[in-house]
Amino acid sequence: MAHQIEQLGGRIHTGVRVDRLQDLPARRLTLLDVSPRELARIAPLPEGYLRALSRYRYGPGAAKADFLVGGAIPWADPRLSRAATVHLGGTRGTAPEVARAETATARGLRVRHPYIIVVDPAAADPARAVRGRRPVWAYAHVPHGDPRDPLPTIRAALESHAPGFTDTVIAERGVSAARLGAYNPNYVGGDIASGAMTLWQTLARPVPRWNPYRTPLPGTWLCSSATPPGPSVHGMCGYHAARAALAAWPEADRTGSASLERDDHRLGG
Repeated sequence: MAHQIEQLGGRIHTGVRVDRLQDLPARRLTLLDVSPRELARIAPLPEGYLRALSRYRYGPGAAKADFLVGGAIPWADPRLSRAATVHLGGTRGTAPEVARAETATARGLRVRHPYIIVVDPAAADPARAVRGRRPVWAYAHVPHGDPRDPLPTIRAALESHAPGFTDTVIAERGVSAARLGAYNPNYVGGDIASGAMTLWQTLARPVPRWNPYRTPLPGTWLCSSATPPGPSVHGMCGYHAARAALAAWPEADRTGSASLERDDHRLGG
């Protein structure tokens, strides 16, 4: 992806903190992959839009565990060894168990068996395993801003579905939802979805506007998962924001005064 951007004349800057839009180079268009809270912090927005953003609500958090293991995950069901991503829920993994846990978590309640997503990249790409060692990571859905270390819960869940997993662990670390939010200010309270997926915020995300990607600032667009169609591994928020920005390009061209540059910054942290 980086190579393609550079081939198209773009430049990528990393390790740069942007606390104000004025910190960015001269540009005609700005596409911001940030949460509404960070947008309000770094951009000089009008009061009406700021009030609308202040009503935006964030959802449950994610708490992450990273493992370095000395071999394949010893799943009780060997078919799971072919899956790069495995979803765990409850003690038996039934839909009602998952639904109950997710409902309680969304209400801010702690549950004993949270919904957990386990990722084993080497199952899909064997090159990710080096000399038999492979990375495995997982995250659990937890209440917003939960400060607890998720490592014991995630390790126990893996052990119950893959007996002997603990014996394969070479190194491990846990990151709570609160720490995840501190690491990346866009993950408010550990909410990696950039906003609760309520019925209202599914229809009007982040605020009720005919074009949800466009901000009141000329040439400034929001392209994060706080915009439709919301969070997932699909990239459609950025795609639609880019299409909207390109459709308005003649207007941006008339108001802009500097040459266009494609800069990727880590905004807000």
